[in-house]
Amino acid sequence: MELKESIELRKSTRAYRREPVPREVLREILQIALRAPSWGNTQPWKMTVVGETALQAMIGEAVKRILAGEGLRPDVEMPGIWPKELDRRYKENGRRLFEVLGIERGDQERRNAHRLNMFRFFGAPQAIYLHQDRSLSAYSIFDAGLLAQNIALLAEEKGLGTCFLAVSVLFPEVIRKHTGIPDADRIVIGMAVGYPDEESPINRFRSERVPIENVVRWVDGEISPWS
Repeated sequence: MELKESIELRKSTRAYRREPVPREVLREILQIALRAPSWGNTQPWKMTVVGETALQAMIGEAVKRILAGEGLRPDVEMPGIWPKELDRRYKENGRRLFEVLGIERGDQERRNAHRLNMFRFFGAPQAIYLHQDRSLSAYSIFDAGLLAQNIALLAEEKGLGTCFLAVSVLFPEVIRKHTGIPDADRIVIGMAVGYPDEESPINRFRSERVPIENVVRWVDGEISPWS
């Protein structure tokens, strides 16, 4: 598979088969992914791969907390307010996703069930957490993002699915309890990984991308304003 094909095929996988990915397959992916660039080759990242037993225990505790309405305390601040156009894309993506799932606008019960499914990593047998020393600046989060993208593209090449999940880091104390990630590290993101369930309707969903003209401006001489 060429890089271009891997980029075009990659998507957020939201339903998985139960069989775990062999450790040697994940090791190969992560080893190659470590070629990601970083500020001055500082390589400001660590990864914790969580297997099914630990993952299910962690999920169980996180779901109990969300159902109890406990407050969220992620190590990295979550987005709050989006600019108008970004907010429109965000809401439209959610609308299209619920349409694929057949969830009506007023069906709060099924919407809540979908949210809990996110906390359950959409049934993935394994998860990968990216974390880094708290003393690092916000720029190092950008470096971690480069590594995360490498993982997702290499997983696609191996026939695996992935999904970056912001909800997976909302209860960091639960993650630390079940994974041993130290308090000195901020937990940046968790991602589901596994073999996609191709029979699930949700995996037919693909998010849209804006045209290049909307996000790219060419500067050579005269400077034109952003619209």
